[in-house]
Amino acid sequence: MRLGLLLLLTFTLLGCPTNRRTYEVNDNPDIPDLDDDDSVGDDDDDATDDDDASDDDDATPVDDGPEGWIGGPCETAADCDYDNAVCLTDGYPNGMCSQDCELYCDDRDGRPVTFCVDALDMPGSPLIGDGGCSSRCDFEYFPDSGCRPGYGCVIVPRANEPSTLKYACVAGDDSDLSACHLDLADRGVAFEPTVRAPDHPDGLPDVDCIIEDPVWLKSPVLGIELEYYDGTPDDEVLVSCPAAAAIADTMVDVAPWDAVVMRHIGTYNCRVIANTTTLSQHGLANAIDIYGFEFADGTLWTLIDDWDHNSPSSFNSEGAEWLYDAGQRWFDQDIWNIILTPNYDTAHDNHFHVDLTAGGDFIGAMGNRYFGPAPYSD
Repeated sequence: MRLGLLLLLTFTLLGCPTNRRTYEVNDNPDIPDLDDDDSVGDDDDDATDDDDASDDDDATPVDDGPEGWIGGPCETAADCDYDNAVCLTDGYPNGMCSQDCELYCDDRDGRPVTFCVDALDMPGSPLIGDGGCSSRCDFEYFPDSGCRPGYGCVIVPRANEPSTLKYACVAGDDSDLSACHLDLADRGVAFEPTVRAPDHPDGLPDVDCIIEDPVWLKSPVLGIELEYYDGTPDDEVLVSCPAAAAIADTMVDVAPWDAVVMRHIGTYNCRVIANTTTLSQHGLANAIDIYGFEFADGTLWTLIDDWDHNSPSSFNSEGAEWLYDAGQRWFDQDIWNIILTPNYDTAHDNHFHVDLTAGGDFIGAMGNRYFGPAPYSD
């Protein structure tokens, strides 16, 4: 059944590749709204002592993640701290706290988001009916693979709602993670892989917003917090996996200046470029509008307050020069394919628009890449 679902998902997503610079769409940004997902958001070592065994003093305990909740380890249902709990043990390494479900499962703060997995994708258990609760894959809690040891991160359907697919932790070694996902994990980036059905901009049912390997990128990103432009904390943003990698690269770039916060205006928004039928890079979750940065000493440099429109001929402040230099570095390092500055127009006076538009031959300036005022109209 999983093979059929994976083939269906592949055709649904039109075979999107994992290379982060593969789109062939031009883009010009304005302020997007963030989309939303349907989520709300102690080590266990059960090894027994063996007097006859060799010295195990140097053995590393298995990190089985948070205990007492859905997806956590258990020996009996008493180890699962919620009503109507079941402990699945046959085929479940170190056991797994679960619960019979028809569509949804409860969530708890400080634990991975849950998912009601179709019973056909849960190894045989008489303790569940149409579906069983499991945890969704989450690299914040399980940095190596998104799941507990002995469990794979796979795409599965929701019980009684097979059109809804999510990455969930299922007993076994199977994995549906992409090379991009694994690269983020290797870098220590916290994220949750997800599945998004194609969406359409208002009034354009034939234009598809399809996200390549969508992920919920979690804050902080490599030690730097995400906030909205007004300073409101932002726990996670929806982006393509390649865009998540580029955001991580951006954080690595600004870290030497003791940046502690990146403020932004938005990422995913299924829309077209104004007055066109061309899909925006925001519609691919392939862009972010960067508002500014806060530093460890409390300094805040933003595009609206500190950008100098005379750049680079002169700079009226340290912040103006730093912001200009930051954009140039991202350009020189190929972190982003397009970087649009506040020099474009007053509508973009408060942010860098950065995206992963593939190629960029249409620009015709500075080779196939561009930094500065957009050469196409909004």
